[in-house]
Amino acid sequence: MTQDETVNTMTAKVLLIAYACEPGRGSEPGTGWNMALGLAKYHQVSVATRANNRPVIERALAEYPGPIPRFLYIDPSSWILKLKAIGILPVQLFYVFWQMAVARQLKRADCSFDIVHQLTFNSFEVPPFAFSGTKSIRVWGPVGGGQTVPTSLLRAFGPAAEVKEWLRNLRVRLSAKSPWVRRSLASCSLVLFANHETRKLLESGCHQMTGMMTDVGVDVKKFAVRVNAKSSSHIVFLCVGRIEARKGVFPLLDAFRSLVETQPDVELRFVGDGPLLNTLRQKACKAGVSNQVVFTGKVGHDAIAHEFASADIFVFPSLRDTSGTVVLEAMATGLPVICFDHQGAALMVGKESGIKVRANDYTEAVSGLRHAMASMIQHEIQRRNFGLKARDSVEFVHDWSSKVARIHSYYIELLNGAKRTKS
Repeated sequence: MTQDETVNTMTAKVLLIAYACEPGRGSEPGTGWNMALGLAKYHQVSVATRANNRPVIERALAEYPGPIPRFLYIDPSSWILKLKAIGILPVQLFYVFWQMAVARQLKRADCSFDIVHQLTFNSFEVPPFAFSGTKSIRVWGPVGGGQTVPTSLLRAFGPAAEVKEWLRNLRVRLSAKSPWVRRSLASCSLVLFANHETRKLLESGCHQMTGMMTDVGVDVKKFAVRVNAKSSSHIVFLCVGRIEARKGVFPLLDAFRSLVETQPDVELRFVGDGPLLNTLRQKACKAGVSNQVVFTGKVGHDAIAHEFASADIFVFPSLRDTSGTVVLEAMATGLPVICFDHQGAALMVGKESGIKVRANDYTEAVSGLRHAMASMIQHEIQRRNFGLKARDSVEFVHDWSSKVARIHSYYIELLNGAKRTKS
């Protein structure tokens, strides 16, 4: 047996730092949970997470038949918890204190790890301070948060939100120069980026391996492929998510209003709640498309599955998102996707799975969405092929089993490298 083959048969001691980690959830909580269970099939996995995640985690573990990770439930001091509970302490600042509490526990713990992996939260703006408590191989990611909205697109946010988003853009650029962020990047043996925008912003600070991986995934077995056998020419576009400015709801509605002028037998369904729900409803009424735009509000899991099954095309017009679990869920049901060609959506939606639209300014964004929607209507065979390829893409790239296997292969590569260095 060769040296590399010996390492490949070894079981590493891995610590996942997963502030967000909950069973039965999507987005980051789902990432923490599914990665923990999946990696436990290969390695001795411990998971540092919030203490308030304990009840739901232990209920789920009681019924789980596979290898079980060891969970370390950690919180900062009681007075920090009280400040958070009464709303004085913002989540990001609380997260800093939590990372410090993890670092203290690691320094006190009578154990060592081969690999320490900062998994969730994924935002780079609060770097993994917990790394200071260990001298193990360090992995960070998938890390996001580096995506910003072009100045020419800020008008999509409205006057008040436009200023807030501009300030966020500035904060992101300044945060990338933070000495804590740069030191964390330099100390890592591997940094995985959740989108190209974050990679472009931060990769210069990395001294070793880097890679790309979306920060979310799905269990494709939980999604039935929709059977679109309807004979009607009526086309249903579906948009799922919070009704807020950064989700691109205004350019989507403007594009749909323009589409209706030449394609009247269409429907746009907004599934979700949010601060702009009433504003968007009023805008649809003023545009004269209120009969063709449906607002369902927030719905349950079964209702969303029905929406996927009843739709023809999924539209994800988000102006700023690290990724978007709902895109993968739509693709898993066999829906073709229209999205902007940026951020996480650009990685999830390939050229065979849907249409990606340029969005350098508001006019281009609206026009691009409108033309993509019209093209989907006119080319039915292509639309159906997009849906089939979308399902395949999720199954082979974004299913949790595929993502876990890829992380495992990274771990083996890092362990091999560490062993060669020692020898």
